[in-house]
Amino acid sequence: MSDQVKITSIDALEAFRADLIQYVAKARVALEDAEGEVRRTRSWLDMDRTGHWAGQCKQWTKACEQAEAELYNVTLTRPQESHAFQKMAVLKARRKLEEAEGKLRVVQHWRQIFENRTTPLLRRLDPMFFMVDRQLPQGIHALGEAVKALQAYAEKGPVTKPHAAPSATQTAAEGGAP
Repeated sequence: MSDQVKITSIDALEAFRADLIQYVAKARVALEDAEGEVRRTRSWLDMDRTGHWAGQCKQWTKACEQAEAELYNVTLTRPQESHAFQKMAVLKARRKLEEAEGKLRVVQHWRQIFENRTTPLLRRLDPMFFMVDRQLPQGIHALGEAVKALQAYAEKGPVTKPHAAPSATQTAAEGGAP
């Protein structure tokens, strides 16, 4: 077995290290994007949609109360009239309130479904974050050190062992004088 190492592809290791650095950067961005999308969607459901439909419920509750109060007042002041306009306003306000309450329930339902489906998936990203943030950078560092060591070895050139002087027993066995 030879005591020398034949180094022919330090450049391949350097290229692999460079590709690994790019991969880590892209993987980190992809993982952060995925996590960010979940956060943005959760926020949109919690703040934007829930807030919007809760506000609509308040608005239509007030409109409904106001329309009912107007109908009541008109009924007291003009009992012989039909009050169709006020009755229509009450029906419209109630319909809008029911619609807003229904939409709020749907948003809350989908928020729960979203949470139930995304939480386990986000937990699966944790090992990937660990690998991209800790293990791969350590591997990149180790590759860099290996490249440096191999370059230093290659610059030294082949190491030749000095031949030892023949021992007295070898000389005698070969028939030579001591």
